[in-house]
Amino acid sequence: MKYFILILLFPVFLYGQANKNIFVGNVMVQWLDDGRSMKLQKQFGYIDQNGKLWNVPKNTVVDGASIPKAFWTIVGGPYEGKYRNASVVHDHYCVIKTETWQDVHKMFYNACITGGTPVIKAKLMYSAVLAGGPRWEISILKDRTGQKIIVDKEANITADEMKAVKEWIETTNPSIEEINARMEGIVIETYK
Repeated sequence: MKYFILILLFPVFLYGQANKNIFVGNVMVQWLDDGRSMKLQKQFGYIDQNGKLWNVPKNTVVDGASIPKAFWTIVGGPYEGKYRNASVVHDHYCVIKTETWQDVHKMFYNACITGGTPVIKAKLMYSAVLAGGPRWEISILKDRTGQKIIVDKEANITADEMKAVKEWIETTNPSIEEINARMEGIVIETYK
């Protein structure tokens, strides 16, 4: 009887596993007149390893700004390479700020891997968004309104520090936790 139940549940398990770490749909965009922004023509999304859907609605405008421009020469621009789809989802969540910046940046790393970005390159991209990408703090007012307030922050390191991080990642292949610890020690965070 136990084996019969396991056989029945196995396809459900496989279905759940198969629908994680995948992109949902294709990025279909219209380039806008500013030369950098693009508007999604269809809904797009990413399902992470926990089964969470990171949805980007149709008509969302993205511009690649979540990958710091100062680091494009070190890690690459937002619309090139196999991390392009990840940058679309990351851009959107850096604008709407419904999740913590830490979760959004970690999703970006995982989405890069899902899109076929080599692990070392994905770690470089992740370190770049930690170094200069958007940050915010979400607070809920304790009064009767329960209003959510978002406070924007800036993260900054120098290009020389980022080059040293790049070399460190390329030569040692550190874990994400090690990258977080190193970046925490060198990033200067200020309120906007």
